[in-house]
Amino acid sequence: MVKIAISGKGGVGKTTLAAMLAYLFAKDGYSVTAIDCDSSINLPTVLGIKEDVRPMSELGEVIEERVKGPLGTFKYNPKVDDIFEEYSKKNEFGIRVLALGTIEKGGEGCFCPQNAFLRAILRHAIFREKDVLLLDMEAGIEHLGRGTAKGVDLLIAVVEPGMRSVETLKRIEKLAADLGIRKIGVVINKFIESESTKKLLERIDKEILGKIPYNQCFIRADLENIPPYKLECEIGAFEEIKNRIVELIGGV
Repeated sequence: MVKIAISGKGGVGKTTLAAMLAYLFAKDGYSVTAIDCDSSINLPTVLGIKEDVRPMSELGEVIEERVKGPLGTFKYNPKVDDIFEEYSKKNEFGIRVLALGTIEKGGEGCFCPQNAFLRAILRHAIFREKDVLLLDMEAGIEHLGRGTAKGVDLLIAVVEPGMRSVETLKRIEKLAADLGIRKIGVVINKFIESESTKKLLERIDKEILGKIPYNQCFIRADLENIPPYKLECEIGAFEEIKNRIVELIGGV
């Protein structure tokens, strides 16, 4: 089983990439689970889920039962493997979709039952061999600071050809290293060939998994929460990224 987290600043196309990778892996016969880790839940809709997907952060009674111990103690590794079946929805391609919901923010070192439960969901779920878990992370890099991406096999940083995205990438690299995430790949979205773009890309020293060209079809898909394949957009760039991921991770 392989876990892939997709990160980057807001609006760079993380959800579209997560949906397309989920679709392509499922089309190739993989069992795919996709988790929306953003407080603004869009991934289920983009993957064609019409029913409401209940955020796992709202499972108050379940969290109390699984995480809280005697005398106000917490269980660091609560049982969570059954949660995936009970609180997920599946789309027409058999992709299992869940919503993580909002993780409570607190001071440094804060450890609450909700955090314990959601981190266990991300880090300790039991999957079969050759399953794929895709995490559509929240915008920015706060999730890395809280450790919710810890334990992933590959962190994909989605960037646009701009200085701010590249600066965000540098911060992602540092925090990922602190969490022990060894493999980081970069996807360039809304890519347009130019001399300035070429110089900017020279500053990226991580593996570039692919470049998604700027295309109004992709923009429309993003705005309408529809996968590009539903609009018959050109998806060759996504297929190349998926194939490069398989080569990079190995054993998928």
